[in-house]
Amino acid sequence: MPRVIVLAVLASLALYVSGDQIVQGALQKIFPYAAPAKVKALTTNVNKQTAKPAAKTVVTKWIPANWKAAGATVDAKNPLSKQAYAQKKALTFIDFRFSLKKYINYLFVQAVSTKYLTQAEADNMKKMYWAADTKAVNNFTMTTQIFMADASKVKDVSSLKTKVQELSGKFAAANPEDYANLNWSL
Repeated sequence: MPRVIVLAVLASLALYVSGDQIVQGALQKIFPYAAPAKVKALTTNVNKQTAKPAAKTVVTKWIPANWKAAGATVDAKNPLSKQAYAQKKALTFIDFRFSLKKYINYLFVQAVSTKYLTQAEADNMKKMYWAADTKAVNNFTMTTQIFMADASKVKDVSSLKTKVQELSGKFAAANPEDYANLNWSL
């Protein structure tokens, strides 16, 4: 199992309802040539969606008029300077975020139901995870690193890694597409 997935799973022991939102900086990285105000509006609209198809529709409708600000100087060497590429990355990012929420919810529920974590520990860890996610601007790798540093205050890290690997395997078997979506990168 790739190290990133293991760390992500560890980070996934948390679910914080308002903290699981996409932050503006994440979409700004995908749309570096768009006006920040337009990206902020896109982020707000995407975060209002509770279903993946609806979130993708918001992104798809936004892109033609907004993915590049008028007068923006683009770097032709940057793949994100191509509208089709930026759109593909944005849509797969939406897949990633919905899969991440599902994955984290799964791990959280399983950790409590197997009595690996108490409800209080799980609540604390989920707050830590989503706070780390916000701090890392939805960067999965950085989020897991920040979370692991904080999670070691609640549980032994080696025990936590073992449990996360076990639950990740079960999640991957039951949700192969969602598990694959966790490997998203810009």
